[in-house]
Amino acid sequence: MKNLLAIVSAAAMITAAAAQPMAVPGSEAGASAFGADPIIQITTTFRARIEGSADPRDVPSPTAQDTARRTLYNMAAKECTLLAEFWKADCRLNSFYVSMEIFGPEGPPPVPSMLGTAVYELRPLSQGR
Repeated sequence: MKNLLAIVSAAAMITAAAAQPMAVPGSEAGASAFGADPIIQITTTFRARIEGSADPRDVPSPTAQDTARRTLYNMAAKECTLLAEFWKADCRLNSFYVSMEIFGPEGPPPVPSMLGTAVYELRPLSQGR
């Protein structure tokens, strides 16, 4: 009986110790989406139609491609603004890849499009701001 009481008492102390919050030197109080690393990355893909082609098999004109590319750039810039507001962070566009959707698994797309894939880096705003 004495051994059983010692085991129960030891188990109670272990459980109590595990339930206490751990303090890590240099960490901020409170939960954050940023965790221990002050940077998070978000990847987003955008699509812009390339206007002007009657037939999807035609190669779009350089002007139509430039217009679609500018549309993608504007989408990427607005997304960074939105991310900064939502996450209360500084947003930086780390990379941006643009490609033209020519053929998919089922052949040419019904509407010629350009795709843009953006990778953003977010850093939490400093407490002094």
